[in-house]
Amino acid sequence: MELTEQIRSLSRQIMVIIIGHTALILLNNYTHEKIDLVYALTPYMPILLFFCFVPLAVVFLLSTRIARLGAIALLGILPSILIYNIVTRFAAAPSMNQQEPSWIWKVLYEGSFGLMCALEVIAFWLMVKILKEIHIQMNQPSGKDLEQR
Repeated sequence: MELTEQIRSLSRQIMVIIIGHTALILLNNYTHEKIDLVYALTPYMPILLFFCFVPLAVVFLLSTRIARLGAIALLGILPSILIYNIVTRFAAAPSMNQQEPSWIWKVLYEGSFGLMCALEVIAFWLMVKILKEIHIQMNQPSGKDLEQR
């Protein structure tokens, strides 16, 4: 399968979004640790590593011949990250701090959470567009098919 310019452009956009998303995941978890003394990064490290490095690894498949498999994998990973982030954000125990944390940590936490969720939705939408383009390209007759007719 030959990648068209539109697929390449969309995959570059998704690559930038996923890199930004990874940075926001790390920022969000760091600020969560600053706000809540009970929350520590160590117990959540396997989940964080999965949500950070798997999308980064899979996004590089979008610029290869197996772009379709990468797109399908990201379509599964992105909603799971979104659901996990929403559940951990709203189902978390109340803060156990002895003193009120600085307002800057709260602003960074809420801002990174909102941006992270928005990037997940945008990336999901772009993945659907890539799959549509791949499907259209796979169903177009190639030069060999036209010669055989």
